[in-house]
Amino acid sequence: MTSIVEEEYDRRIRELSPAERVERSVAMLNWARNFIAKQITTEEGPMSQERLRWRVALRQYGADPAIRKIIERKLNDVSD
Repeated sequence: MTSIVEEEYDRRIRELSPAERVERSVAMLNWARNFIAKQITTEEGPMSQERLRWRVALRQYGADPAIRKIIERKLNDVSD
């Protein structure tokens, strides 16, 4: 059973053009990355932008062992 809110959301999403849907997805991804970056800096303190980008990537994609290994290797090469 869907709620009125869900039905309205679905209707509005269907009305978006493909380009608008992609734009919305990119905006949501950027919001999530910024949120994760704020969490990391709150927990770990200030760091270089490059290190922060890799720490965000580790949180987002670190569940995959192969990707985690690549990201951790990159983090070892980044200065604070």
